[in-house]
Amino acid sequence: MLRKAQAAMEFLMTYGWAILVVLAAIAALAYFGVLSPGNLLPQKCEFSSGTDCVETPSAVRTANTITVALVNSNGFDMLVGGSIGTAGDYTCNNAVTFADYDADGTWENGEAAVVTFSCTALPDAGERYRTDLSFNYSSSSSGMEHRATGTVAGKVA
Repeated sequence: MLRKAQAAMEFLMTYGWAILVVLAAIAALAYFGVLSPGNLLPQKCEFSSGTDCVETPSAVRTANTITVALVNSNGFDMLVGGSIGTAGDYTCNNAVTFADYDADGTWENGEAAVVTFSCTALPDAGERYRTDLSFNYSSSSSGMEHRATGTVAGKVA
């Protein structure tokens, strides 16, 4: 009878030590940030239909800016400028600059542009951010007002 109890105890101890080693390994991975969800999430740039992202967004802490490369795929030229707004987890003001568009404010169909949003605060360098951005534009043919909205996420440089 004692031999069976000893075998059962050795069986449980072996599995106990194995489970303890696995838990220690998981704790070490979590401590060093390997299992951190923030490190596993990709950079993201998604804008409304007709305004497509062509590169991953860039957020710079020293300049407090989020820069997004977009292409106009609406099928018509866009007139940018005027009322521009942003909203999200990090407060960005209405100072938005469009690089690479015509002097009269026309963003031609099929043309790429670099859009920079000036923000009042961003997380520290190396931390992750996620925010919703938007800007207003009008159709060059009809003059109707539209709003392009998008979500960007990534690491702050």
